[in-house]
Amino acid sequence: MNNLIKDIIYSSIKNLFKNQPEIFVNTDQTNLTEWNLSHHLSNEIKRYIFWLDNDLDVTKRNYRNNRPDIIFHRRQVNAFNFLVVELKKSRYDNQSDVKKIKEDWMSEPLDYRYGAYINIWGVDKYKAILFEKGGKEYDVNELCNYVPVPNINNKMLLQYKELIDESMSNDLKLKKHITLIDSLISNTYAKDNSY
Repeated sequence: MNNLIKDIIYSSIKNLFKNQPEIFVNTDQTNLTEWNLSHHLSNEIKRYIFWLDNDLDVTKRNYRNNRPDIIFHRRQVNAFNFLVVELKKSRYDNQSDVKKIKEDWMSEPLDYRYGAYINIWGVDKYKAILFEKGGKEYDVNELCNYVPVPNINNKMLLQYKELIDESMSNDLKLKKHITLIDSLISNTYAKDNSY
């Protein structure tokens, strides 16, 4: 699963550059902000992580009102906190958001399973690091494979939704269903790659 998530981050960044090659072109009237870049990148990631809710810049009241830039989760339950992304758009960023990812978003009670630090300062100019719960770190530029956006039908979406909804109503099924969802995710992407 870790390789798949790393490849999804990589593919989403590449898709952003392909689908919006002028995203860093500014005019006298308009300048790209980090929030705007977050919006466009989250739309690319959502095409891959289609089974979860996606939110931007939400305030976490119990965390000094800090706001993660992008999250993929199931609203109202921490058990499905899947991916949190902190995004920057400066070549010279000191990666201070890495600490926020690890200490705020990936620790209890939020327990995000994956965190990503992504810094994009131009087309094809980026640095991305994926963090896995438990401390493993992956450079998203190393040994990544492009993953095509999956072809999802309504039946498949319903299958994901039913597993998640049933898990939320029964704590005993939660861990088992997370394993089933992981398997379903891997099968969704296994057609083109070996996850």
